[in-house]
Amino acid sequence: MNKQLIKTQKAPTSRSMGPHVRQVIPSAIEHIDPFVFLDHFGPLEKNPDWEGVPPHPHAGISTITYLFSGSNRHQDSYGHDAVINAGDIGWMQAGKGIVHAEGMHENRTTSEVVHGLQFWISLPAKDKFIEPDFFYHPSADLPTFQIHHASIKVLCGELLGHHSPIKSLSPAYIFEVKILANASIEIPIKNGDTAGLYMISGTLHVEENTLLPNNMTAFSLEGDQLALSANEDSHFILFGGTPLNEPIVGYASFVMNTEAQINQVMLAYQTGKMGTIKN
Repeated sequence: MNKQLIKTQKAPTSRSMGPHVRQVIPSAIEHIDPFVFLDHFGPLEKNPDWEGVPPHPHAGISTITYLFSGSNRHQDSYGHDAVINAGDIGWMQAGKGIVHAEGMHENRTTSEVVHGLQFWISLPAKDKFIEPDFFYHPSADLPTFQIHHASIKVLCGELLGHHSPIKSLSPAYIFEVKILANASIEIPIKNGDTAGLYMISGTLHVEENTLLPNNMTAFSLEGDQLALSANEDSHFILFGGTPLNEPIVGYASFVMNTEAQINQVMLAYQTGKMGTIKN
C-alpha cells in the first residue's frame, strides 16, 4: 500500500537570513516527527573573507549538516573541530547543551560555492540531557546503491539492507535520491513511520501531484512504500522515522519537552555551563 500525500508546499525564503536560505521546516511543513527543523542554504558563493556563523548554543536536539557542494568548518565547546566537505555528514548531538560555530576561521584563499541542508532532530525525552558529542562521517563511509534507474545514498538509518554507520538516538532515516528522467521507483518505508520529501532539483510525480524544486511534501503514516516517477533527472531528500509523539517546546536554538526545561538550558547557557569555543 502506498503512503498518501497529505500536504505539499514550496519552502519560503528566510526573512532573517536572506534569499539564499529557505526555511523548509517548520515554515512549509510544521514537522516530520522526529524532525523539527530543516534549512536549505545556497547555492551561495563563499568568499575568502566570509565570517561564518558565530558561536551559538543548542540543546535537546541533534543537528545534521549535509553539503551538496563546498565545505564548512565545525567547531564546538567540547573541542571538536572538523571540516565537512560535500557528501560528508556532520552530526552534532547537542543533548544538555553545547556551543558551536560554523564556517569561522577557515583561512580560505579562494571562493567556493556552498550548497546544502541542515536538519534538527528532536532527541527522545530520556535523552534530552545526555552528554553532548559530535560525529564526522566522510562520504565514502555512507552506503550508496542503485534501484533500477535511481541512485540512493543512506545518510541515516537503513534501506534494503544498506545501513548508515550513524547511530541516531531518535529512530530516524535520511536518504538522498537521484533518479533519471522517465524513470519510476518504489521506496519501502515502514508502516507507521513518518515520511517527508524535499525536492532539490527536477520534477517528480506522486499520484496526481507534481513536485517541483523547493517543494516540501508530507505523507501519511499509513502505507509501506512511496511510489514516485520523474519527468526529468531529479534530486531529492527523503526523511522521517518512528514518531516520538512527545511534546515539543522550542525557543531559539533549544528544543525541549517543557517550558521548565527551556528555562533550565537557557540558564545553563547564560551562566557559561555550555562552555566556550577555543580557537
